[in-house]
Amino acid sequence: MKNIGIIGCGWLGLHLAEHLCPTNKIFTTTTSEAKKYQITLMGFDLTIINFSSLESSKDITTWKNLDILDAIIITVPFPKQVEINSLLQRFENISQFIRGYKKQLFLMSSIGIYPQFETEIEESTFNDNFLVPNLIQVENLIKNKFPQVNILRLGGLMGKDRIFSKYKTQPANQVVNHVHFEDICLIIEKMISKNYSSKIYNVVAPLHPTKLEIINFQKGISHTIIIKEKPQGRKILTKLLMDELNYEYKNPDPKMFY
Repeated sequence: MKNIGIIGCGWLGLHLAEHLCPTNKIFTTTTSEAKKYQITLMGFDLTIINFSSLESSKDITTWKNLDILDAIIITVPFPKQVEINSLLQRFENISQFIRGYKKQLFLMSSIGIYPQFETEIEESTFNDNFLVPNLIQVENLIKNKFPQVNILRLGGLMGKDRIFSKYKTQPANQVVNHVHFEDICLIIEKMISKNYSSKIYNVVAPLHPTKLEIINFQKGISHTIIIKEKPQGRKILTKLLMDELNYEYKNPDPKMFY
């Protein structure tokens, strides 16, 4: 049994905690007092802290559980739409919270870091100059402060209550780059067991159906509208992760994400 810290117990963080808790002790953070009862009832150690509302990292004390944690997973979002100074303050606050941490560390990043070029994209396809400035700046900062960090660039999060056919979306012939939360949990679990460090991986299901194909499949529509145009959009590849981690996605097809 290991002690696992999850910074940010939102939608993904809670799924990770539930997945890892049978064989590990879970320590979490959340921004909301409203979640306190739910999270503590599940048996997780909880610290309430809002990394976005604190204006100065000087106001933050180091996580009281830091010395006993075997791995930390950061799921606090760094959206590319947020102004860079706000993202940097959020990063500095988290850095202060885990100051001096030397063990296994994970940052949940996003495939939103890549440009919208209609091509197949691997982790090494573009140099930093082509990546979204806000996101690559955060990734590089955390690598500089915590060189052991594993950065997982996640596709669109799906599974359980997140069913793609519920949403209105265009264009219909655009391919998707989705990932089921269950695979994220299994990948992190395997990386922890193998003590991986300093890796950057795309975490995206290996199949890339179009939006229309997913909607038709999930709604059981057999008489489909034929789109003559070829599928459009980028495809984010996950081959590096599959090869190095020897991982086979449990949920490879976004059409079947329920």
